[in-house]
Amino acid sequence: MKRSSVFAAAVLFIGLGAVAGGLALYKYREVAAAAAAGGGYEPAEAVGIVAAREELWQPTSDLVGTVIARRSVLVRNELEGRVTAVGFDSGSIVEEGQTVLTQDDTTERADLEGARASVRVAEANVGQADSRIRLAEQMRERLRSVEVRAIAEADVDRADSELSTAQAERLRWEAEVDQANARVAQLGARLAKMTITAPFRARAGMRVVHEGQYLPEGAEVVWLQELTESIYLDFAIPQEYAPRVKAGTAVMATGDLLGPEPVRIEVVATDAIVNNDTRNLRVRAVVENSAGTLVPGMFVQIRVPVEEPRPYVVVPGTAVRRASYADSVFVVVPGKGDGELRASQRFVKLGPAIGSDVIVLEGVEVGERVVATGSFKLRDGGLLTEGKSSAPPGPSPEKPAPTDHETRGE
Repeated sequence: MKRSSVFAAAVLFIGLGAVAGGLALYKYREVAAAAAAGGGYEPAEAVGIVAAREELWQPTSDLVGTVIARRSVLVRNELEGRVTAVGFDSGSIVEEGQTVLTQDDTTERADLEGARASVRVAEANVGQADSRIRLAEQMRERLRSVEVRAIAEADVDRADSELSTAQAERLRWEAEVDQANARVAQLGARLAKMTITAPFRARAGMRVVHEGQYLPEGAEVVWLQELTESIYLDFAIPQEYAPRVKAGTAVMATGDLLGPEPVRIEVVATDAIVNNDTRNLRVRAVVENSAGTLVPGMFVQIRVPVEEPRPYVVVPGTAVRRASYADSVFVVVPGKGDGELRASQRFVKLGPAIGSDVIVLEGVEVGERVVATGSFKLRDGGLLTEGKSSAPPGPSPEKPAPTDHETRGE
């Protein structure tokens, strides 16, 4: 009994194993067939495609410029003395000829009056000398007249000597007049220097002097920056760019105070020498400043042309795949099939960016179609389609395509 039960169980297990093996073999063949049926399909990636275009562009260099007043002066006193009046406030506008600073000039005025008195004394002495000369001339003429020929020759000689002496005295007093006048001019100039006036219409800097303060010779009084409708903009360019920038060259300036758009300004002068340390050439341009928004010392971005404009190949910046070893783009090329498109990875040499586009110096020709969006999905030689996703081929009428459940054997 036991032996028949064991035998029956063995037969049952063998039968179940055979059935399971048959089912497994069938399923394997079914899956293999399904895989073989679908193995020839290559998915196409949907990408955006644009044609490389030609654009006229002028290479430029971005520099930093400094705002400079047309005329700027640091006012200093020429003579030492005590301040009696200050004619400006910090940041105020001073007009040409307006008094900026006055120093105590009491001593200078007194000296000037004394010098003028010396002039009057010297002029009076000249008048006296003229009178003596006239008397001496009259005496000499009488002695030489016919009526007094009996006069001794010695008297005539004495009259001539007195005339010569009077003439010499006159010359001396004339020199005294000139000397006194020179002294008056000297003291007048010194007196004028005790009052400092603005040489032009300007905005004053910070006030650092006050009434009663004693100023040594050459002390700083105030900075004056001229107020004009336009203002200078100075910047430095490398010496290799010097031949391309000259008076009349147009450059672009950008800055928060210049407005949202770049401002076209014109170069008015270049320096006569290149800086020995930096090998840069100083350039000066003029920018409109009627509103007074630009203040000397501010910086402004300057874009200077360094070559003549010429055409370049341009592609969207999104078309470029950047890598540490090289930059590349995917160029769209025809495949072997009818209407088939494939991606050809091409290494490129890039130039500067122009907005959202980038210049391609080498690697792409004008008119070639490049992948602008979706290039991250591509590989060299990969199949692609423009504008929409690619789906597997649809089922044939004779044989329906297997469902998802059928493919998995469920």
